[in-house]
Amino acid sequence: MPIIFARVDDRLIHGQIVQAWLPELNVDEVLIPCSKEKANCLNRGLLRLSLPYEYELTILDSPAAARRANESNRRIFLLMGSLKEAADLIKDGLQIKSLNIGGMHFKDGAQKLADNVFLDGDDKRFLKLIRDLGINIETRAVPSSASVSIVGAIEP
Repeated sequence: MPIIFARVDDRLIHGQIVQAWLPELNVDEVLIPCSKEKANCLNRGLLRLSLPYEYELTILDSPAAARRANESNRRIFLLMGSLKEAADLIKDGLQIKSLNIGGMHFKDGAQKLADNVFLDGDDKRFLKLIRDLGINIETRAVPSSASVSIVGAIEP
């Protein structure tokens, strides 16, 4: 399977991705799924400029992103903006063994899991769905950080 790493981070491409994750993971491509509703909101040009030239950037709708991730020969860093996008990809046939939660910023009614991760009721529901499919879920900002389990945050 070509997915080297799957991460949810509402900032998408930023310093931690470029300076820490990409060099550590030795990937060829960053794949960002984009729902039809969100397609006009993503600034593709800015995302491309934020990513070093040696990495390919691919932005596809959820079903096409799931197909590409499962069929590609490239080493893929899958980067999603929300847990809903992750759950949608999994429903569309994406096969991953683990999911990293990198950054989900504060919103009303959200519970703090880590300095950079806040979960609301919908987020917890998506996490339970993903966990119940046997996918390991953890949070850490950069590869050298300690991994924090999300289990405590989604159990009643």
